[in-house]
Amino acid sequence: MTEIGGMLASAVLKVVTQQIGSVIGSQVRMQRNFSDDLEKLRMLLESVEAVLKDAERRSIKDAAVRLWLERLKNSMYDISNVIDEFEANTKPAARKFAIMVSCHTVVSKITMANKMKKMTEQLETITSQHRSFSFTTDIRSNVQRFVDVRETSSNVEEALIVGRIEEKHKIMASLCKSMAQEIILPIYGIGGIGKTTLAQWVFNCSHFKDYCKVWIYVSQKFDLNKIGNSILSQISEEQIQMTERQMINNRLGKLLAGKKILIILDDLWEKDPSQLADLQCMLKVGGGHKVVVVTTRDEEIAMKMCTVEPFKMEPLTNDLCWTIVKQKCAFEFRADKERLELIGREIAKKCGGVALAAQSIGYMLQSMTYDEWRLVKNSDIWNILAAEDASSPHHVPASLKLSYSSMPPLLKLCFAYCATFPKGHSIVKDDLIHQWSSLGFIKPVNIFSTRQLGENYVSHLLGMSFLQYSKSDLTGRLHDKDVTLFTMHDLVHDLARSIMANEVLDASKNGSIGGSSCLYAMLTDCSKPLNLSVISPAKIRTLRFLDCGKIVVCGAAFSSAKYLRVLDLSECSIQKLPHSIGRLKYLRYLNAPRMQDQMIPKCITKLSKLNYLNLRGSSKLLALPESMGNIEDLLHLDLSGCWRIEKLPKSFVELTSLVHLDLSQCYMVDGIPEALRVFTKLQYLNLSLRYWIQADRQHLRGLPEVIGNLTKLRYLNLSWCMRAIFAVPSTDKINSSPGRCSISENSSTDQTDSFMDHISTLSNLEHLDLSENIYLVSIPECVGSLRKLHTLDLSGCDELARLPDSMVEMDSLKILNVKGCHELDNSILFRFNLFALLPHFVVHAGDGESSSNFVLLQHANPDELQISRIENVKSTEEVQSIKLVEKQRIVELKLEWTAYAEKFVDDLEVLGELVPPSTLKKFEIQGYNCVDFPAWVLDISHYLPNLVSIMMVHLPKCNNLPPLGQLPNLQSLVLERMHNIMKIDEGFTGGARAFLRLERLELTGMEGLEEWTTIYSSGEDGTNKLMFPNLEILRIRDCPKLRLKPCLPRAAYWVIWNSDNVLLTQGESVTCTSASSSPVTTLDVGSCELPLHQWRLLHHLPALCKLTISDCNDLTSSSDIIRALSSLQSLHISSWRSMASLPLWLGELNSLKKFEIWGFKGIGAFLEIIQQLTNLKELQTVFCPELKQWCESKENKLKLAHIKETVGPSPTHSSYAEC
Repeated sequence: MTEIGGMLASAVLKVVTQQIGSVIGSQVRMQRNFSDDLEKLRMLLESVEAVLKDAERRSIKDAAVRLWLERLKNSMYDISNVIDEFEANTKPAARKFAIMVSCHTVVSKITMANKMKKMTEQLETITSQHRSFSFTTDIRSNVQRFVDVRETSSNVEEALIVGRIEEKHKIMASLCKSMAQEIILPIYGIGGIGKTTLAQWVFNCSHFKDYCKVWIYVSQKFDLNKIGNSILSQISEEQIQMTERQMINNRLGKLLAGKKILIILDDLWEKDPSQLADLQCMLKVGGGHKVVVVTTRDEEIAMKMCTVEPFKMEPLTNDLCWTIVKQKCAFEFRADKERLELIGREIAKKCGGVALAAQSIGYMLQSMTYDEWRLVKNSDIWNILAAEDASSPHHVPASLKLSYSSMPPLLKLCFAYCATFPKGHSIVKDDLIHQWSSLGFIKPVNIFSTRQLGENYVSHLLGMSFLQYSKSDLTGRLHDKDVTLFTMHDLVHDLARSIMANEVLDASKNGSIGGSSCLYAMLTDCSKPLNLSVISPAKIRTLRFLDCGKIVVCGAAFSSAKYLRVLDLSECSIQKLPHSIGRLKYLRYLNAPRMQDQMIPKCITKLSKLNYLNLRGSSKLLALPESMGNIEDLLHLDLSGCWRIEKLPKSFVELTSLVHLDLSQCYMVDGIPEALRVFTKLQYLNLSLRYWIQADRQHLRGLPEVIGNLTKLRYLNLSWCMRAIFAVPSTDKINSSPGRCSISENSSTDQTDSFMDHISTLSNLEHLDLSENIYLVSIPECVGSLRKLHTLDLSGCDELARLPDSMVEMDSLKILNVKGCHELDNSILFRFNLFALLPHFVVHAGDGESSSNFVLLQHANPDELQISRIENVKSTEEVQSIKLVEKQRIVELKLEWTAYAEKFVDDLEVLGELVPPSTLKKFEIQGYNCVDFPAWVLDISHYLPNLVSIMMVHLPKCNNLPPLGQLPNLQSLVLERMHNIMKIDEGFTGGARAFLRLERLELTGMEGLEEWTTIYSSGEDGTNKLMFPNLEILRIRDCPKLRLKPCLPRAAYWVIWNSDNVLLTQGESVTCTSASSSPVTTLDVGSCELPLHQWRLLHHLPALCKLTISDCNDLTSSSDIIRALSSLQSLHISSWRSMASLPLWLGELNSLKKFEIWGFKGIGAFLEIIQQLTNLKELQTVFCPELKQWCESKENKLKLAHIKETVGPSPTHSSYAEC
């Protein structure tokens, strides 16, 4: 592959020029000659910079130019190291001992000056060579241009699947027609063409829902043991790590025997025939029926692996590529679109039929003029295709290279740095931005801060599809909830690696050793000395260790990396942070979470250039070094979860450069308010506690007096903190009376209002979290002065009763979360329609032509979201703008339309754009008023695989249910008031292995429902299976026409109210897997007009032991019914219709042990019945005044001596209705 690393030269030169300018501008005392050399060097670099654009363009075809740029770039790195060394030796911390080491300092300066002079001479030699190339000077401004991040773009997944429906059908036909026991179908084609997407379709196809399924990302590092362990782990749902091949095969043989298995092997690169033969043998172990789909770029691998004819993925047509380009460049909204169309179609032809390439080039074009479109069409980079083998597995389409070449210099550097993460890795957004900053790739400018520039770079890379949102499940297990994860498409990763060339070492590739140009290393053994992996360890700038969770880190693994800037130990076992960390005096970024030692080495305070330190989750850490304040450049400090630290060192107040401070869950730390007094540069402060601390641990007392000093604060989290700030006696209890407050009214209000007064002076505050402060009674009017406040979280403040009128005027406020604020007057909330009120957001239509307030949800990403009055949405563009699918924090979602309300947009169109995030676990849809569902609902198992609960309420026009049976984790399902649904049958399952985890089913108000076919045909053998094989609770209410056939559902607990036909059910003799007997043990029947002797259902419940009968007028029985109830042990009978007496047949229930009677007015044959119930142990009567009086007489108590009598209280009718 053609290397385009030369294009990084201008970016590296820009970083070094800024570095030189910073040193000159810092007024650090220097020898005069050294100062002159720096100035001379800067002027030299500026003259070279003017020709670099032409040089980089020519380097694509000219190897000599490429070599010249490489030499220039290496020289820049050397100069950068020397400047860093100079700064480290002249910083204030380094000059504290100047008197003691004055001679050494003089020698250092002389040595530094000599180094700089030598490098300047070398650079002059290199730069003088550019004259021989006759480069042209670029006189245009080098201002970085970015697309507005608010512009809409097409969804990545949608673009990737354009035009692939026919391929899916062909693949399924190929798989289905083969009757072999083992089918191996390879899908092959060039990178980025959609092989993985097609494999995902197969994986989620309903045809394979009765198969055990395994997905394995193989990658270039082929490890057969890893593949075998992955199959075992996914099938058994246990973490398995076997090392012996024979043990793996033995376990596979037992586990897979006789099973149907679908295995996807994604991205196979291995060509070794013996390795592929071993893989095929492993796939045959265990017999059974196996379908294996392999994706690969290599036709040779496909031919070696296949048992049926491999499927070749052909490129997309030019028209389909043009469709994608138009989507990404917002073509239809351009005024000059007619003029651009011919050029655009020519560019689309050059994308080589690769969807990813079309996406990237389309995004690049959206900000370009007509002339720039022409330049793109005629670029020399397209000619690379003529010189390269497009069928090569490492081939990167020219369109991606062209998109890269169009980036501003520093963005090129930031993108290329992503090659330092392994392929398929989930990249944490905040970590990436901090690492960019630590390496000098982004510097604050007059308009934007470092953070804002980093966000801008990320948005640009996302728009180009060079970064994509990760769907990894690591978010919940390894990271905080708010963490955003990215990943890179393999093809884009190949591009980044080609740019970095020899600068990146990936030790996961067997035999890899970093050469003399290596700057970034990924190692897999944190116990091995660095010089065994890298030829020039001193040059390493970034070092990260991967998959070292069981390996204890040692100092030799990094101590020789003299110029190291970034050290990531997050995947290591850090029993103790090595003392050699103190040698890394140029280190800016240290990520060392979950350290297990009680102390961190004092030498860490020698790292004067350190600006990022993460010790999150170091729960055994007892204290910070006393000289912590020496790290004067520290900007970001994360001590969250370091809850054993009891006191901050005195020098902590010297960390005056801090911008980000996270002390969340630090329950024991004293001295926080005192330290905050001087942290005037803080922009982020998290003091949240997550749960109540001891009453005497008021470690935040004094915070109100200092919080006003933090004038630059933008994020403040005080969740659960009020108790730690104010004196709240532990004996205080929350009064349940109206208008209650847990502290005295005056003291509580005065203290919190005073505190809020101080917070309200923070004019830059954007995010304020006061959640879970149950002592917060009101929010004062002064909060209205927070004119930049974007998010206010008051969730869990269940004493909060009042919000200020001033909030209505807060134009910047977009999100207000009042979940759990039970005392808050709901009528007040309707005034706040200018921002997203959470978790319940009400859509309001704008006046006239204006849009609704739906767009306010752009900024919301809560755990729980309820959107009501969706009928007020005015356009699908409004719905698209909130990008609901990207809100990965949401786990509960309710979508609600108002019944019979007028609408601006059809419900189907709106719901089609409201695709929930894959993180969703609970989903409710109410009031949707269309016959059909959008595509994502019909393929819901693919979009919402984590869904546990779903409610569908009042969908009056819907006449067919979506295939909810394929939701793999669904446990609870409620269908209510769907009047047009007439039957529930096989279509509801969506295929085999349906509803495997469903435990609770409710059918309520289904007035048109006539039939529920409780079995369906499963698999190729045609056997019948119960629709809900693991059901535990079944509730059927107000379904008067419903009949069940042919088998009874398996559920231990049934509720049947006002659904008489269900009681007429009689199970037929049908061969049905796992349906030989009914497990029903509890039955609750209510509001039934059918006489008891006609309840044929009872004949099929031999295990019934508990029966509840409520408001059923006719309790006449028969001998058959009495026999059916022979196992009954508990009976509850209630009647609110003035039933005078109990039926005599109750005395024949010989096994009855518990008897509850509610609402009977007379005594009747009570004594006769009770005397026959010889096994009765407990009797309860409620709202039975005559019975109660009879039972309380001394004479009758003797007759009831064998019974533990319970005469219950008289609850209200409403409480009974809730039971």
